[in-house]
Amino acid sequence: MRARGAKVTDLIVLVVAADDGVMPQTREAVNHARAANIPILVAINKIDKADANPDRVKRELAELGLSPKSGAARPFSATSPQDRRGDR
Repeated sequence: MRARGAKVTDLIVLVVAADDGVMPQTREAVNHARAANIPILVAINKIDKADANPDRVKRELAELGLSPKSGAARPFSATSPQDRRGDR
C-alpha cells in the first residue's frame, strides 16, 4: 500500500501472516491508512502452520494501535486458506 493507493480506497484489508508477524511494509501500510483516515480490517493468515503465533501478531498490531477494541480496526479475523479454517 502506498500513499496514492490509500487515497482512492474505501477500506483496507490488512493481511498479516501468523508465522511472519508484523513486517516493515505492514507498518508502512498502517501509517498510510491512518494518514488517509481509511478503516482497516485485519486478517491474520496462515494460522494452520506449525510455527504460527496469532497471539504474537495481535500483540505486534496492538503496538501499532490496532486492536479489536481500539476502534482503529474492525475485529481481527484468523484465516487458513490451506485447510479452509477461518471466521465466517
